Amino acid sequence: MDTEYRYFQPWCKTPIPAEEGFLHVELSKKPVPYHIARCFEGEIDSRTCLALALSACRISCMSTDVVRRRLPLSSLQRTATGQCLRRLDTMSIILEEQRRMYPELGHPMGTLPVIPQSINGMLVSPTRIETTAHLTIGFDHHWVNVILQRTGCRWMCVLADVG
Repeated sequence: MDTEYRYFQPWCKTPIPAEEGFLHVELSKKPVPYHIARCFEGEIDSRTCLALALSACRISCMSTDVVRRRLPLSSLQRTATGQCLRRLDTMSIILEEQRRMYPELGHPMGTLPVIPQSINGMLVSPTRIETTAHLTIGFDHHWVNVILQRTGCRWMCVLADVG
């Protein structure tokens, strides 16, 4: 087995190291683990990866609260594009309509606070990161996909898909 590995080793490149660590956020009593892989080397340092993971975590939690109508849409205005905000508003309207149709069930996403569990991301270019946040609301598990893109000197959320 060891010889097979050596045989293929000349064709394999060394892996690009991922950034890993823990986020300390006010929404969770325990540190939230994050893992950010890369499709390229250099350009984005560890400090920036930590900041991007923290931004993705906060945007994920806030987006979830926006679609549950616990936060106003305007709370994401500085961090999300107009198209992203419109999509979140549409989802909020759909969930509100479902709540009205079945009032005995309450809100489809519950009323308890959103607690982040983990953040996984991929830096697909020096100007784009795609992340998935694992969140819990009570005993229910939810995943939020967030794409951040650098526009000028700011990282903006171009997609927040709450599920």
